[in-house]
Amino acid sequence: MRPVTVQFLKNPDITHWGFEARWLGEDEWGDWIAVPVGTKRWKGPQVVTPTAQPAVFCAARDQWWHLHYNGRFAETYSHFVDIAMPAVWVTPNRYELVDLDLDVAVHTDGTIEIQDEDEFEIHQVAYDYTQEMIDGAKRATDWVVSELRARQEPFFDIADAWLSRMT
Repeated sequence: MRPVTVQFLKNPDITHWGFEARWLGEDEWGDWIAVPVGTKRWKGPQVVTPTAQPAVFCAARDQWWHLHYNGRFAETYSHFVDIAMPAVWVTPNRYELVDLDLDVAVHTDGTIEIQDEDEFEIHQVAYDYTQEMIDGAKRATDWVVSELRARQEPFFDIADAWLSRMT
């Protein structure tokens, strides 16, 4: 498993969340990234506490979402899907994506919640989002919610299978 830096950006030159993780492999959905317990992470310039539970990311191929899957037995969320512009591999060991604020979270009780709609509204002006960014984020949010409600892949069995490869 090669090391991979995952860098989320805000309006593309402001660093946001970042992780030092490991590439697991790829499938028709995209690249799967291991985020083991203790993974180094940061928010902007500030290093924060390492990850406390194992997870996998799916850097979806040409899609406006990025999956953070904690597993069925996670403490708070089993799924956390960032709505973002498609991930771009800038080197074989680093990909970046512009986070568009909206998140779709699946709580451990199965409740699906869209988060940060207020932040999305504010940043449309503050970061001068283009109409393509706004429309892409809204379409992706609707699609992700629909797929999660219908228990579609790669959000369930496929994500579980990738998570199990970490152990």
